[in-house]
Amino acid sequence: PLHVWLPDAMEGPTPVSALIHAATMVAAGVYMLFRVQISLPDCFDNLAGTIISWVGGITALVAALMATQQDDIKRILAYSTLSQLGYMVMTVGLTAGDAGMFHLFTHAWFKALLFLGSGAVIYACHHEQDIWKMGGLMKKMPITGFTFFLGYAALIAVPFVTSGFWSKEEILSAAFEHNKALFWIAVFVAFLTTFYMTRLFVVAFLGKTKSDNADHAHEVGPLMYIPLILLAAMALLSATKLGGLDIAKTLSAIRPNHHEHPTIVLAASVVTLVFGLLAGFFLYNGKEKDPLNFPLFRNRFYIDSLYDNFIVKYFQDAFAAIVHFFDELLINGLFVGGLSRGAQGIGLLIRRMQSGNLQTYAAFLGLGVLVIIYLIVF
Repeated sequence: PLHVWLPDAMEGPTPVSALIHAATMVAAGVYMLFRVQISLPDCFDNLAGTIISWVGGITALVAALMATQQDDIKRILAYSTLSQLGYMVMTVGLTAGDAGMFHLFTHAWFKALLFLGSGAVIYACHHEQDIWKMGGLMKKMPITGFTFFLGYAALIAVPFVTSGFWSKEEILSAAFEHNKALFWIAVFVAFLTTFYMTRLFVVAFLGKTKSDNADHAHEVGPLMYIPLILLAAMALLSATKLGGLDIAKTLSAIRPNHHEHPTIVLAASVVTLVFGLLAGFFLYNGKEKDPLNFPLFRNRFYIDSLYDNFIVKYFQDAFAAIVHFFDELLINGLFVGGLSRGAQGIGLLIRRMQSGNLQTYAAFLGLGVLVIIYLIVF
């Protein structure tokens, strides 16, 4: 339940979301776990590895279910990022962290593409983020729409032509080899990923425009679509030698026992892809509002509400009192106020010494001479 900050953090500028939240900062924990697995491999062969793998698998599943009912384009991608991170953590627990690192590498390209593409869409639609107030953007923004489609294809792992397919196959193969239950959870997550991304693409980019903002949308300038084109190329090629990575050689070096993907893994990938595409397209094509309503998923399993009602509500006043003590009493009262009052007192003292009375000046002069004599003699 420690994920609630991530979707809220996506409200920041889209380039920040693309770079920090999709590719680097949120991936730091996965990278750390991978390094620990390499350094202490025996620690992941027991209960610790089992716990980590199940935490990753459940995170991937829960986040994907949340994404199916979100309407904000950036929140959908935020929960998608959370789900994919769950995939990666799961592989570390299965002692197949190299598969997770492979997916981390490919995911960085196509998720950054999707975030920047969503930013272009939001900009063109006059800061509208609700996908149900978009529609028809493929005609209005052909370059952005096509590059977004390539990122979408990579995320749902279209076979053989996208980088996401190869990295996801490594994850599914590792799960099939080590834990059949997690394998089927990962397969279902792959179906959900295809479903909610198809929902996003169909509602936002296909059909008719659903608002004046979408109706007046136009293609963004080259400063915005050129990065999309470059990222789209890497979304397709980052898992190939053209992308600078020899996957077979890299995996064999990290995991010598790596085998080819079992037929059932490939079959499961294709079946989930087809069913996810069909479900997403036929449920949402031409619809003006969401035909499905699952309050549990739409309200994010009420985890945010639990935080607000049981943590924020009761601890907010306590933390406010603590902050007030340190800020008002210590900082402002003692340091800022104390120093200012001290300076004011010294100023008043010195001002009284400057009285303009000759006798007073002579007395201070005599006192000063006596002090100097005392210091010299004694």
